[in-house]
Amino acid sequence: MKIGFHLPISRGFGHTLREATRLGCEVIQIFVKNPRSWAEKSFKEKDIEEFMRLAAAMPVYAHLSYLPNLARFTEEARHRQALFHEASLSVELGIKTIVVHCGSHRDRRRGLAIAAEAVEEVLERYPINICLENAAGQGNSIGKNLVELASIHERVALQHRVGLCLDTAHLFEAGYDVRSSAIWEAIIEEVEDLFGPEKIRFFHLNDSKTPLGSTVDRHWHIGKGQIGIGPFRFLAGEKRFAHLGAIMETPKVGRMDEANMKVMRSLPSPLVPGPPS
Repeated sequence: MKIGFHLPISRGFGHTLREATRLGCEVIQIFVKNPRSWAEKSFKEKDIEEFMRLAAAMPVYAHLSYLPNLARFTEEARHRQALFHEASLSVELGIKTIVVHCGSHRDRRRGLAIAAEAVEEVLERYPINICLENAAGQGNSIGKNLVELASIHERVALQHRVGLCLDTAHLFEAGYDVRSSAIWEAIIEEVEDLFGPEKIRFFHLNDSKTPLGSTVDRHWHIGKGQIGIGPFRFLAGEKRFAHLGAIMETPKVGRMDEANMKVMRSLPSPLVPGPPS
């Protein structure tokens, strides 16, 4: 796996590159704008140039910010505009994939249909791929299980541009006991049955501060929470995922980024056959 962190861009892409390099990242994830504001953003030529140097060093994924709700895409104009704005910013930078939460809605069936419409429109308007991220199941959030994510995926015409981002903490909090390798095999099999092959395209590697099935989304440091080190050892050593990016979204406390990276680097890498001699 290519391992990295979600990193801020508020001090410029040059600073982001220096921080990513310092931490030993092989991939990073960013918000392309302030994630807690509806205000739109624009990039200057200098920003684009700095981003190009960052992207030349490692793959960069965008993550949709906190406010746009895909499940309200057709019900409130600001959600639609915010989603399009972030997709356009990502394309302007040259980012190829944006990770999205699927939103929340009191009427789950309607919310799933609206989220699918949002994904479809983004794919039609912008040359970007989408990774649907599974949810912890808190409140009225949708996408807490693979069946709900498949309900969105099956409504989209451009399915080849839609994949999955599996968040380990969210899986655990939604009731998948990812501490078991047998459960991981069941998850992989279910993904292939519901979505087809090679649909797992990205990972969020997070331990959980809350217990199995809590539906409370609280990320924690690798191996220090309710999940433990086992699943991260399994994923790091799984050759089926060796080509994928994996982002840690662990709390930014003290020097814990360094500690979390050290833990992930200590885990065995998969034995991938090399080219014939």
